Amino acid sequence: MRLYLLTPRNGDNKAANTRQRHHLLACAVCAMALGFTAPLHAENSAVLRFDTPLAITNNADFDRDNPLEPDSSSFILLDASSLSSDSGERWALVSLRNDAGGQRILRDDYLVAEFANGDRRHASNLEGSFAAAEQQRKMVFFGYHRFPILRVFTQQ
Repeated sequence: MRLYLLTPRNGDNKAANTRQRHHLLACAVCAMALGFTAPLHAENSAVLRFDTPLAITNNADFDRDNPLEPDSSSFILLDASSLSSDSGERWALVSLRNDAGGQRILRDDYLVAEFANGDRRHASNLEGSFAAAEQQRKMVFFGYHRFPILRVFTQQ
């Protein structure tokens, strides 16, 4: 792309050239700014945001033959907040307590997430040990899904 500086006919070349240079500099700065914001937008698709909590008042279940259930454990779910990214990552920030009298190891099949379309999934790569009556907060990954998490639950 070639840029040609136009010279005015009235002899005021210096002022016109200065204005044109300032205009070109402003255009170049705008173009660079646009070029730098595109990668920032791409990085934002990986940012996790808390989902808006829903107040589900009844215990209506989705219509399914064999729903996925968590394995029985001594872990009690005290609190859960779901998080999502624009790219479809589904996470939950959970608070768990070991209700057993001794140390217990946390496993993927102790937690299940239910999604807005009725699908259910076990947690992924969940690890950690809990002493008797210990409480911990954990970030739990439930994979990629089109629909948000409605709830996370355990079974005793």
